[in-house]
Amino acid sequence: MSLLRRARKNIAMKFATEAVIRLLALFFVIVVARTLGDQDYGKYSLMIYLGGFLTIPADLGLNTLLIREVSRDRQRLASFAGNILTLRLLLSAGVILLSLVLLPFMGYSREMYLLLILGVFSLLCNHLVEFFGAITNSLERFEYELLIKSLNKVLTVLLGLLALWLGLGLWGLAIALLVSHFGSCLLNGGIIRRNVTPLGLGRDFPLWKQLIRSALPIGLALVFITAYVRLDIILLSLLRSDTAEIGWYSVPVKIIEALSIFPYLIMAGLFPIFSSMSREEPERLGEGYQKALVYLVIIALPLVLLIFHLADPWLVILFGPLFQNSILSLRLIIWAVPLIFMHYALSIVLLALNRERLIILGSGLALLFNLVSNLAVLPRYGYLGASVTTVVTELLLVGFYLGHLQRSVYRLPLWSRFVRLALCGGLMALSLHWLALLPLGIKGVLSIIVYGGALFLFRLLVWEDLALVKRIFSHPAFSSTKV
Repeated sequence: MSLLRRARKNIAMKFATEAVIRLLALFFVIVVARTLGDQDYGKYSLMIYLGGFLTIPADLGLNTLLIREVSRDRQRLASFAGNILTLRLLLSAGVILLSLVLLPFMGYSREMYLLLILGVFSLLCNHLVEFFGAITNSLERFEYELLIKSLNKVLTVLLGLLALWLGLGLWGLAIALLVSHFGSCLLNGGIIRRNVTPLGLGRDFPLWKQLIRSALPIGLALVFITAYVRLDIILLSLLRSDTAEIGWYSVPVKIIEALSIFPYLIMAGLFPIFSSMSREEPERLGEGYQKALVYLVIIALPLVLLIFHLADPWLVILFGPLFQNSILSLRLIIWAVPLIFMHYALSIVLLALNRERLIILGSGLALLFNLVSNLAVLPRYGYLGASVTTVVTELLLVGFYLGHLQRSVYRLPLWSRFVRLALCGGLMALSLHWLALLPLGIKGVLSIIVYGGALFLFRLLVWEDLALVKRIFSHPAFSSTKV
């Protein structure tokens, strides 16, 4: 299969998968926030984010390693999957013990402690579902990934909404999440065993050693990346007494996470291809990396400008009047979106080139900067300080990765393109300002037309690019997701 056909199939199925998941997740967050209010939604967010931080060691980079290595040699799937499953179960047991020991010393109330324990169990089950998705990803069988992840999210949303509808509140929601993720583990494990590979527990101790040694750099990078992404919410819970602030900040963060569908689906679809190209066609990897990076920024800029413009009053309309204070936070943190999009592309290229140590160094420095900055600004500026710190951290990290690739690997003509992209964004921002009195839909369409015209004017897009996109999105996977 040609590179283009593989890319469009991968991206098509990734789009179908992530579109379903992110739309359900955004709908679920809106309902949960409106139902629980800012205080309890803050507790719910802390359960998810701190629980997610504590469960990082259960992955240790094994999913990424599985995708990279099996995409290069599919004969390794059975041994890799079985032994990684055993390692994940052992690591999960260690995470549970660590959480039981560590959380009592963090100063949370008994209610929050019990909620966090429920969150840890729930997220460990969710990690197993992601492992099943990684198995299908490594084989580029994204139709099964769509089934697995959609089933998981649908169960979560249905049981969570049922708990809220029955008036069970925060505790009912937490228990519903645990039940849904555990049930999803059982169902999706059966799907993998019947349709993909006869998955079982592996006990190849020499392979365990090899897997841990290879995955550890990726796992450390994952720890650092997840830590600096979630650190602000954890520090807010420790340095500020009002859990409502966590709720106000979590809403913009969730919106940013929803927008990350675009870089995630593109780069996750390209990762197996980039991994094989790094060995077989390294010169073409540079071309693909440049196109991916520029296309992602082209997508990001109009999203940023539209959300910045629409934040007031649409955020309150969607999430309720208790989240009025989230508007300014959203208008600050939204500027991290182009940087996050670039971060996805740069990280995937570095992983494809086996440069995990650079990701560890970069994300470790980002974690250190984020920690010091948040300790300095959170006591005085709270969640607004956390919003600014997030943007600056992403800026420094993207500069670090991009500088390395430009110096040591691919000297690409990116800077002039970024300047022209900024000019295109400026023209769109001016059009939104000049058309302020027009109805929302007309204003949005006209501003995007101005932006698209500027992209052609500055030769950031040419007709060949549109033809390429058309060929990608004409793949049958977009119109059929039958397994």
